Order: sequence, then C-alpha cells, then structure tokens
Amino acid sequence: MRRPLPFLASAALFVAACGSSDGTSSPTASANASGAREASTTVAPTTLVPTTPTPTTTTVAAPAVADRGTFAVGERTETYVDASRPTDANNDFAGAPDRTIETVMWYPARGTASDGASTPDAALDTDSGPYPLILLSHGWTANAQVYQLIARTWASAGYVVAAPNYPLSTTTAPGGPIVGDVENQPADASFVIDQVLADAELGEVIDADRIGAAGHSLGGITTFALVYAECCTDDRIDAAIPMSGIAGIAANPSTYFGGTAIPLLILHGDEDELVPYRLGEDAYSDAAAPKLFVTFEGGNHIWPYIGGTEDARRLAYQDLTTAFFDYYLKDDPTGLDRVRAAVESSDPPANLQEDTPLRRTLSSQLPILVVDCSMFVR
Repeated sequence: MRRPLPFLASAALFVAACGSSDGTSSPTASANASGAREASTTVAPTTLVPTTPTPTTTTVAAPAVADRGTFAVGERTETYVDASRPTDANNDFAGAPDRTIETVMWYPARGTASDGASTPDAALDTDSGPYPLILLSHGWTANAQVYQLIARTWASAGYVVAAPNYPLSTTTAPGGPIVGDVENQPADASFVIDQVLADAELGEVIDADRIGAAGHSLGGITTFALVYAECCTDDRIDAAIPMSGIAGIAANPSTYFGGTAIPLLILHGDEDELVPYRLGEDAYSDAAAPKLFVTFEGGNHIWPYIGGTEDARRLAYQDLTTAFFDYYLKDDPTGLDRVRAAVESSDPPANLQEDTPLRRTLSSQLPILVVDCSMFVR
C-alpha cells in the first residue's frame, strides 16, 4: 500500500486539528478563546494558557532492520492457479484456460543462520516479524532458483521473498520460453502477491502495507510495468528495483511514470550486451523522484545478478539492494547512506546517480502527538 511520507501525514493532522496556516482557527478554539476573553481581562491576548487535558500518543512500529545473514532461511514452493486468465498457445503447446504459476518462497526461519543456504520447509520465524514482502521476477529462459542468492540474502535480512516462475517465459515453459507473454506477467505478479498474503502461515507474518518488487532482464521489464505502467500498476508496491530492464515492451512506453512517484532503484551494467544501457538511462530520466541509478562499470547482462561467487561487486549488489529496501520498506534512516557506501565498495567500480528529495524518517516509529486545540485559550 502506498503510504504517505510520515512527516507529511503528521503535518496534515496538525493543520486539521489546529486550523490553517493563515491563522484561521477551528470553531472550538474560537469559542474557547471568545469565552476566555469575556470572563477575564487579565490575560494578554497573545498568551496561550493550557488547561488540564494532556496530549495522547500512539506508537506505530516499522519492521526491524537486520543485517544480511541475521536469520536462518527457509524455502518452500507453492503452485497457484489463476482460473480467471488463460495461457496462450505457444508453438506445440495448445494453450490452457488458466495460468499455472509455480512460486518459490524464501523466508526468515527458526534456527541458527548458516552460510547463506536455505532449508526446505523450515519452520517460519514468527517471533521477529512482521516482515515486508518482495516480489522477485526472473528473466527470459530463467527461473526463480537462478536468483536464489539474492532471494536468500533478503530473507536473511528479514524479508519474505516470493519468486514466481512465469508460465511462458520460464526455463520449462510449455512450447519453449518466449518474450511475448511478458504483457501478462504483471498480472501474474499481482495474483501471486494476493495468494502469498492469503497464505495461512506466511500471511500472518507479512506486513501487507510494505511490499517491494524487483526483477532482472524480462523480470525487470515486468517490474517496471507492475509498478509504473498505466495498464498494470499494483498500488500495493512501495519500492522497486528493476535490473537490466526496460520501461516498455510489456506496455506502451508512453504510459509509464504517469502516476504516483514510487521509489525506484535502477541497476544496469554499462556494457550490457542484451539490454542497451541507454534504455536504463532513459527510464531514469523519465521517472519522478525519489529515484536512484547504479551503473556497474564494465557490467554485462548477467553479473552480478545471477550465480557466481560472492566477489566484491556481488556483495555490494546484495548490500545496496537490501539497504534500499530497508530505507523505503523498514523506515531505516541510515538506508541511503548504506546504499552509497555499498556502491563505493564495489570492485570493479560502480557509480550512483540519485534524486531523493523526500527523505523518509523514523517518524513512523516515534510517538504521534495528537493535540486537541480546545486545550488552549487566549
């Protein structure tokens, strides 16, 4: 759910309670002030005298920030069937009246954190939630397991990650994986979010008001459409990380970035041989702030997103993406500084462009002051 920035919401509450900025007071406050002036001439007109009522406070807690590797990681697979939409025919595949979406999930589990491995069907850690949800989309001819390293990284830092295998672009797609079905994938992603939130176990520990989306290659194209395209926008998404993606193909490029500005982190290698780097630059230029763009110098279409050892660039990738989600989904005030530090730690080098004027603060974790203006008299 797209939540207002805490300091803006607080300001709106204060104005609503105490009158507009041009000095207009509320009817209650005016009546109290008028009565006070008639009852006594000893109080100066500009003096505010508090009466006995005291302000009340309430606390809204954000999910806890945790370093990667904090939690043990569990893994489970579910198969969801969307009976409302068909799967198109594809080569020798005749098509189907529904869409079958196998989905792999990684989540914080009970037990001692290990070296990044995950345990099938491990017991869910229900004591440390709630956890934000991240919807992770795979690339063409790939599948959820290809991205298990980053999925486990996020889960070990206190996120539930759901990674669907899309019906016609995954490795084992009937008739062979194709690009053309990408226009259906944003709706697949939204359907999977519905199912995960409705899960009897996972749904109880997920903070449904804090959902992110990420994806690589065709999954990056899916993510751009899911969050920013007029046709496909899922209003529950609060932050997005498209990697080597394009703001187009899944929908008309002219229909992107016309809605609410959702925090965006684009990752792209400047030597990407499949998706030209300039397309990432174009998306960054078109998007509204808050937005960040990380360039992996000499980076191709695969590294650091898929497989391999945990070299300095891949560790930087893990840290900067976790920090971005921590900032926008967990209200971590150090998140952007952590993004910058992670970019600087990359070897080979990476560089960062950013336009982040609206800084999220910890105000959502601080007491909210509710003031009744009738407690003041002039």
